[in-house]
Amino acid sequence: MLTNLVSDLSTYKTIAIFGFGKEGRSFYDFALRYLADTKLYIVDKNPPSDISANEKVFLFSGESYLDGLEFAELIIKSPGISLFNLAIEHTQYNFTSTTELFIKHYKKQIIGVTGTKGKSTLVSIIYELLQNSNIYSILCGNIGTPAFSTLEDINDETYIIMELSSHQLLDIQYSPHIAILTNLFQDHLDYYRSLEEYYNAKFNIMRFQNPNDIVILNLQEPYLHLKTETFCTKNVYNVFYSNLELPISFNIQRGFIHRSSLQILEKLVDILDLNKEVYLQTINTFKTLPHRLEYVDTVNETIFINDSISTIPEATIEAIKILQDVETLILGGYDRGIEYDALVDFLINSDVANIILYSQTGKIIYDKLNQRQNSLNLYYVDSLSQAVLQVSQLLKTRKKSIALFSPAASSFNQFKNFIERGEVFKDLVENLKTI
Repeated sequence: MLTNLVSDLSTYKTIAIFGFGKEGRSFYDFALRYLADTKLYIVDKNPPSDISANEKVFLFSGESYLDGLEFAELIIKSPGISLFNLAIEHTQYNFTSTTELFIKHYKKQIIGVTGTKGKSTLVSIIYELLQNSNIYSILCGNIGTPAFSTLEDINDETYIIMELSSHQLLDIQYSPHIAILTNLFQDHLDYYRSLEEYYNAKFNIMRFQNPNDIVILNLQEPYLHLKTETFCTKNVYNVFYSNLELPISFNIQRGFIHRSSLQILEKLVDILDLNKEVYLQTINTFKTLPHRLEYVDTVNETIFINDSISTIPEATIEAIKILQDVETLILGGYDRGIEYDALVDFLINSDVANIILYSQTGKIIYDKLNQRQNSLNLYYVDSLSQAVLQVSQLLKTRKKSIALFSPAASSFNQFKNFIERGEVFKDLVENLKTI
């Protein structure tokens, strides 16, 4: 497979790397090793500090960095770059991506996972399950390890577990052998022209399959209207209505696995003919990833949960349903135009007593809740640090309960990403012990 990939790319004399993040750098390392006769153009507004221009590598940066696209026969685009926001049409240049190239040459071995929420947790469980089953596999993609960084670890028998974001799937022309779609909710409206374009990007995980490939879905209304031509295979399993028969228990320190993920896993175990006992052992010992319903600490009998990964209202609703005993909720973040009416309706009818809101979406939700007759205790503050301090004031008068940080919004107006936001929250909770 690697030989075919190298042969495919060796036909180009000039290749541009458009965006020099993790994926761009992984392609750069690959090209230096395998594409000796190809000139590389690094096209990034902020040039890498550790790479200098030479007879093989050319740097395009600053205000005119896009000029570098004009000189390349092939352009490897980073998934983080929105062509829409740059007013560039995909047809203007010969674009591809490391994701598209990787799936093209390794599709038969790939279990690809996408969806609005739950991707990272699901691919991590699948990887752990295959490891526990003594099946050689690798984990790559959007979860943090670029696919091109794993090329030399792959043989013909390797299972490739690949997390795929909508940005990685946008405009690709190949789909993995096993495609998994966890769920669909409105998201990333700052990146795409429309919600439909976002959904269509997700559907690319199965749009280019062949009749022998497999699709596992967990979709309900309003997404069951998917046109039959979206599927190129008859092996389509929508597990939303399936019944779970496996005895599963989780504790708050280890975390939770969503029911939708378990339904998908159950079907995958059947398809791969894996041992059910190994599956049970895997899910009952699996510790959820950081910032996903993550137990932080117990302070003055109040349990603090970090769910910073929650960037949409549906994720927050699901978190409250899972935890059941949430008394205090912290909400707020960057406004991307997502609707919050369903979350407001849910909160008014829930058992949550205290809602602390901050930032742009916090103000939106605060105003919506204030317009409705309800018995909620609402607090609008300026920052996440003030929100945690407000929780500490409530601790003085409340009995044992759960304080959940599940923002229902992106973090980009105040933090680099949800990971930084979650780490800040955990530090703030730790500081409560000294107050």
